[in-house]
Amino acid sequence: MQISPLQITNMNWHAGLTQDTHLSTFFLTEPAIASQVITRIYNRQTGYKNALSFLTGGMGKSKEIDGIQYRWHVIGDSRKAISITRGVFDGSTNAGQYATTFKIGVGEKWFAEGDNILFDSPDYLARIVSEPYFDGNDYILTLQLVTNDQTSYIPAAYLAIGKEVSKEYNTVEHDHSRTSGDTHYAMPLQLENYMSTLRKKYSVTGAAHSRVMVVKMQNPESGETTQTWVKYAEWEFWKQFMDEIEISLMFGKSNIKSNGTTDMKGASGNPIYQGAGLESQIAPSNKRLYTTLTEQTIRNFMDDLSYNGTEDGPREYVALCGRQFMNLFDQAMKRSASNFTLVDSKFVAGSGQDLTLQGQFMTYVGLNGDKITLKEYKPYNDVVRNRLLNPQTGKPAESYKATFLNFKSYSKGEPNIQKVYSKDREMVTTYIEGMYGPYGPKKNGSSASSVDGYVFEAMTECGIMLKDPTDAAQLILDVANLS
Repeated sequence: MQISPLQITNMNWHAGLTQDTHLSTFFLTEPAIASQVITRIYNRQTGYKNALSFLTGGMGKSKEIDGIQYRWHVIGDSRKAISITRGVFDGSTNAGQYATTFKIGVGEKWFAEGDNILFDSPDYLARIVSEPYFDGNDYILTLQLVTNDQTSYIPAAYLAIGKEVSKEYNTVEHDHSRTSGDTHYAMPLQLENYMSTLRKKYSVTGAAHSRVMVVKMQNPESGETTQTWVKYAEWEFWKQFMDEIEISLMFGKSNIKSNGTTDMKGASGNPIYQGAGLESQIAPSNKRLYTTLTEQTIRNFMDDLSYNGTEDGPREYVALCGRQFMNLFDQAMKRSASNFTLVDSKFVAGSGQDLTLQGQFMTYVGLNGDKITLKEYKPYNDVVRNRLLNPQTGKPAESYKATFLNFKSYSKGEPNIQKVYSKDREMVTTYIEGMYGPYGPKKNGSSASSVDGYVFEAMTECGIMLKDPTDAAQLILDVANLS
């Protein structure tokens, strides 16, 4: 079962006795992993102006770990459907008619005597009348149709090879019963990612340190103005570096081969590890293409997504989306206003205070109470990095994209989406002083270089972890098929 490009193990199941060898084989006794909580499948403030950074690290949803490699487990449903590998044999033509028994073969030892199994149509239920056995090719189930209509039988179409059966429950006799149904176990699959190490610097010469510019510059984040080159350089540095970190967390491409190595090396000769961003971690089956965005398209998409996740009741998704997607979404909702309701225009997160993200956003409630909050995601609108255009409008194709994320938390507050960073390396900064330092010229002090000026450098080692790859999704404009 492939649910993520980061998957390094497959999901396995077994029924019945749990042995120590099962636990070690299925990684349940492995020592150190990034998250001890197994996920079950079913900015402004403090320097964060980018949505993904804000909603993870900016909201305290981050984790410090040792090293740059991190792993986590995902576990699936303990129930599953089993394929029929051999059609009806040793039975009547109309299988199950007149209370007769019939046999089929399946590919796994999953069922026990007394299990009631369901066919691809919910109209037909059969009970396993004796303990299944392996005949060298298949596990043989001897079945009796559960019905009070003697003439009823299971149509051959539901008994063909490739059709599926699943357990409903186990029934036994009223008195003196001796058998019980087995407990089934789904064992976790393992996902793996690496952090990326990002660096950036800016340099200030001695002459420029106290240079006053002709025009005043304003920090778009704080509103503060300055005429000094040094202050402007600092503002520009942090703006660009935080943007680069955001791009890495969302769009990062992994260069790690299946054996854990990379062919990319730096000037030092050491390997350069680049981890997968959030988009690369979303289950491939949850990335949907569209050409026309309608309320029905959104309804079908959200309905499919709602089958994932462990929450009881309504789910809440944040959709990071381009401006053009927001426009299309709004138009679709207005054309079909009865199914979705715009409830507010204020994004609130955290506790004890309101933390508000700037920019256009809308919150809709519909689909049995499921809530969708649209937040404009500026990287999708960026004309510099998004040069593939919608041929009909000339706007960036990425601006028509939406990434739906569930920021739920599990037991013990384990977030579904969180930033990870190496111990003591979330943000490392230093001044490399020459004849000047950040506070002016040096006076009989010591310096790291003889340059007339100084350099400021920053480094971070971080990544992103989407614990449940199936509880995130994307709607993407199908540019190739636009008419």
